[in-house]
Amino acid sequence: MDSLKSLMDRKDYDLVIKLTEGSQDMNYLFYRISAFLASGRGEEALKTIKDNRRILEGDLGLLMKIHIEILCLLNNFDEAYKELKYYENLPYVSQQVEEVLRDLPKLIREEEKKSVSSHELNNDALHERLQSDDQNLVLPALDMVRDRDVNMFLADIQRIMVKFPKQSIRSFALLLLVQKHIDKEMDFNHIGKPIKINPSKLEPPFIGSEFNDFVRELQNELRNPAVSQDAIQILSSYIIYTYPEKLEINYAVLIEALREISEEYLQITNDKSLSERCLEKGVSEEDVKELIQRIKESLNDF
Repeated sequence: MDSLKSLMDRKDYDLVIKLTEGSQDMNYLFYRISAFLASGRGEEALKTIKDNRRILEGDLGLLMKIHIEILCLLNNFDEAYKELKYYENLPYVSQQVEEVLRDLPKLIREEEKKSVSSHELNNDALHERLQSDDQNLVLPALDMVRDRDVNMFLADIQRIMVKFPKQSIRSFALLLLVQKHIDKEMDFNHIGKPIKINPSKLEPPFIGSEFNDFVRELQNELRNPAVSQDAIQILSSYIIYTYPEKLEINYAVLIEALREISEEYLQITNDKSLSERCLEKGVSEEDVKELIQRIKESLNDF
């Protein structure tokens, strides 16, 4: 009998579906799902996942990606967000799985935005989403506002900037107004501290030579591409979390903090301890540890 892969390559999807019927083998089930999708039978692919979730969780990273992609394909975004929460609450498996999980919200938002662009969400529905306390609804709604008159939604955005539970979402709301050059004094909850800001007078993050120079220095220092890429993502999240606060930190301290966190997340053992690296760089280990704690707290609330 030809292998399932050969049958898939030959586009003999019906035979794959027939051969995998009733199977309890994880690999056979993934081929079955792929065959259903290739045949345009998304609902049956989804049913295969629902009926065999425990078996398919043997390759959790692949399951999460396929499951969410199918739900987006079926335009079932509410269920996609619901399943995302389920996967987020599962015990830690590996850094690879965590990276897949980290990319899924963006995938759903992008697919939902594509869907909405062809089935335009009216302003009343958009107001309703902006007034939600579910970040999976609010963040895509903020993206949708970019293509409309932002002034129509200022009251909703102001509420988000002050009252939304997560700092990262409050920051994204502020960044939208900065991008739109809104010239108006507004309230902003900055990590629990109420402040007054005028978005038009704030400098957007990630622009100018200073950030680019630091990224180059970080890459030169860390060497390992996986560590440096993860470190840049962590830094970007921290900058958004603390925005509009300026990142005025000793570069050597920041690099060692990002290195320590990234290597911990990627489960990479460094030949030198943090103490040894700080001694070599002439920086305070206490300062690095304090920064590590601040960054981790921001990531946990992101």
